[in-house]
Amino acid sequence: MGDVRLPAAGLVELRRALEDTATQDAVRALREAGRRLAGDAEMAIAESGGRPLPALPLATFWSELNRYFHEAGWGRIAHQELNAGVGAVVASDWAESDPNESRGAPGCHISTGLLAELLTRAVGQPVAVMEVDCRSQGNDVCRFVFGSPVTLLNVHKKLAQTGNLEDALSAF
Repeated sequence: MGDVRLPAAGLVELRRALEDTATQDAVRALREAGRRLAGDAEMAIAESGGRPLPALPLATFWSELNRYFHEAGWGRIAHQELNAGVGAVVASDWAESDPNESRGAPGCHISTGLLAELLTRAVGQPVAVMEVDCRSQGNDVCRFVFGSPVTLLNVHKKLAQTGNLEDALSAF
């Protein structure tokens, strides 16, 4: 089956339409859709990197992941190591976001699921992803933090208390 090109605005409208129906169910469905997209991305990254995802050196993995997302029209990403157990993926031109929108919460749900599944496949153990900044929320970038599910749950709890990612991470 071939690719179907969907303009970035179509991706944003799909998210909006689903969120307007039933927010929590829609968010789960969008994240699951993202997870299901990981297979094609994994194959493309592994082919260009010359090895399966778990065997790619980290620098190669991040470079190929950035190349894949850019060529597929998602945007460009950068990897940040925030502390020993938490990293971040940052994108200033992310297709799933709409900088002209003003939401109260991050909205790149497909991306969250896609990144979680790709990172899980790359390291061979569960990786959780949480979007903490979103251009649709008025931020300059979309920022997805990732780590083990337990670590990210703790980050989420601390973030709810402090309201600041740096303060939440300082607890670890």
